Amino acid sequence: MQRIHGDLHLGQTLRGSDGGWAVIDFEGEPAKPLDERRSPQPTVRDIAGMLRSFDYAARTHRPWNADWATRCRAAYCTGYAETAGVDPRADPALLRAYETDKAVYEVVYEARHRPDWLPVPMSAIERLAAR
Repeated sequence: MQRIHGDLHLGQTLRGSDGGWAVIDFEGEPAKPLDERRSPQPTVRDIAGMLRSFDYAARTHRPWNADWATRCRAAYCTGYAETAGVDPRADPALLRAYETDKAVYEVVYEARHRPDWLPVPMSAIERLAAR
């Protein structure tokens, strides 16, 4: 059994016909070396990845609906807390640090591959820095 997924986002989930969810693709972040992907990581890294994913999903809607992403982040953290018994929002500085780390990674990725998507992680960095 694995401690974390390593590259958790909405694209790594499937919803079944029974309404249940499945998580797929446990290889970790493909850009990271295998040794790094195998090393123990805090679960908050996966939580931050999923929280960042809600911003991307919200940006596909025109006009962009930031409130939807905010509600999804809150609902995800609430569900996580109910299931895991630990609320990731209990340590906001740690969660913000991992979200920021993920957003900075996304800036580099988007600059290299999809420059028109740069506003997604850049707006997150602005939001996270304002806290």
